[in-house]
Amino acid sequence: NRAAELLSGQSTVYDIIVPTSMAITAPDDIVKSLNTSNQQDAINYMNSLLSPSVVKVPVFDELKARRNEYIYFRTDHHWTSLGAYYAYSKWATVKGIAPTSLDAFKKHEFSGFLGSFYTSSKKMPQLKANPDTVFAYEPLETNTIRICSVKSGWYYSKIITDMSASSAGSKYLSFIKGDNPLSYITNPNITDGSSCLVIKESFGNAFVPFLVGHYGTVFVVDYRYFADVDKRGLAQYCKELNIKDVIFINNISATRNPGLVNKIDALVR
Repeated sequence: NRAAELLSGQSTVYDIIVPTSMAITAPDDIVKSLNTSNQQDAINYMNSLLSPSVVKVPVFDELKARRNEYIYFRTDHHWTSLGAYYAYSKWATVKGIAPTSLDAFKKHEFSGFLGSFYTSSKKMPQLKANPDTVFAYEPLETNTIRICSVKSGWYYSKIITDMSASSAGSKYLSFIKGDNPLSYITNPNITDGSSCLVIKESFGNAFVPFLVGHYGTVFVVDYRYFADVDKRGLAQYCKELNIKDVIFINNISATRNPGLVNKIDALVR
């Protein structure tokens, strides 16, 4: 709400709250047997507290309707690029533009992914026997991203990195080179000065590539690390770069972490 107030007249603020696989793909009978609260009720409650000036992008029903599709990994806590695509499509609809078809991207496939659930389960053999596959969709306009890291400063990398030869646990790093404080993507085909800013944690990584075809520049901030490379607050950053759309995208579990909430709070000034 404070972001929308600060950016009034400058930028449109969108908010996407992403449910975790517990609420979408986990079997209903198992969910009922566990001590877990209802994510849909929680998201509805959060959305009810948003100012009318914040554009809500409700993705829960979109994902739930496709729960039998491969939209969340089995061995990892993230959504797949297909899950992220459905959320992007909903965002585009809310914005009033046509989402780009998946057929308009170059599809990559990286098999043998064993993610965070595999690690936290102390490497259960049942998960190892059923590894995930990472599907990644590369924008045809460009596959170049410029990244600012704490150690290396600015450098060029790829929006979608070939992870076919990487270790089993690192294949989600295919998307925008993982979690970096600050990065941006320039679309050479759009020269109208249009831009957006994505404020995200790791769930946003698979979402960002789908935005490339809509803007001249897509800026990406990981709010957990942004202050390590840039001392500007959100209002100053958006004004200086003339950013018109700001997209907050977080998985719902961020709300249980005071440290993450404080990081967002510190950025929105």
